Amino acid sequence: MLQATCIGYLGADAQVKADNGQQFITMRIAHSERYTDRNGQEHDTTIWVDATMNANPVPKVFEYLKKGTLVFISGAVRLRVYSSEKDRCMKAGMTIHVRNIELLGGQTDVVPRRLYDSNGVQHDVTKFYYTDVKSTTLYSQSATPFAVDDKGWVIPNPTTPADGQPAGDTAPSDNQTNVDHAANDAPTF
Repeated sequence: MLQATCIGYLGADAQVKADNGQQFITMRIAHSERYTDRNGQEHDTTIWVDATMNANPVPKVFEYLKKGTLVFISGAVRLRVYSSEKDRCMKAGMTIHVRNIELLGGQTDVVPRRLYDSNGVQHDVTKFYYTDVKSTTLYSQSATPFAVDDKGWVIPNPTTPADGQPAGDTAPSDNQTNVDHAANDAPTF
């Protein structure tokens, strides 16, 4: 059995399709490399990998497979040869039947990996939005507040029912900017 792994960005949102009564997910992954040749000139190459995944039932990860998401996939590989209508040449392609998939972050992260307390001290946030700080407000570099509950879980985009404003020390009004909020309430970075 041929196995392959690929790390790359999704070129478009994944789609659910059906064939012979079976549902499957299709996605295209761009794997890019940059290198410098002997003359010091930089080159970029991108290889597009087609991927399919069983969708009976549709896995929970499907909702996160959006354009621009960085993913790691592994599975059985198939190679194919096809004729390109664009330049009338024979081309080769690769399809991976995904057995394992892992989201590696990317544009879907709601909480930054580094937040700061009101004294400007940096706190790292784990993949599942956990920090060692308890019951306080932390700020991103752009002074966006994030509430932290008493167990250390960071709450993305917290709101209070009374005014609908983000939780924290104070929230900017509609006519204030994050810069005003940063100058008045949040630490400066």
